[in-house]
Amino acid sequence: ERWLAEVSGMEAVSLQPAAGAQGELTGIKMIRAHHTERGEPRKTVLIPSTAHGTNPASAALSGYGVRQVEVGSAGVLEAEKVRAAMDRDVAALMVTNPSTLGLFENEILGVADAVHAQGGLVYMDGANMNALLGVAKPGHMGVDVLQ
Repeated sequence: ERWLAEVSGMEAVSLQPAAGAQGELTGIKMIRAHHTERGEPRKTVLIPSTAHGTNPASAALSGYGVRQVEVGSAGVLEAEKVRAAMDRDVAALMVTNPSTLGLFENEILGVADAVHAQGGLVYMDGANMNALLGVAKPGHMGVDVLQ
């Protein structure tokens, strides 16, 4: 697992669960456990308007309400829109990078900063990550949990 942590740029990794929506649900449950353990239970997960259906489903199955963040005219999340949507009730932002539209989230650092400023976590769905392999590391993008 250490080699995978070095490749991803993240502190630790798990090879369980295997993949897909099961991994996504596990990631959101980990985020819930993180906030609960800190005595800061939260109620909401932010999801971009470009997200596929498993994102809101995983959030709802984990007991969260879902709030959609509209992407900008270029089809990507804008840090300012995420900042406006953030508050202390938001547990996480779920993002796929490249997005479901196939676009790289070029404001990902500002987006992550906006989420982290309010104590939220950034969950990244790695469904389209083949495009980034060897080029970018999720841990360097401010991602806290990756599936």
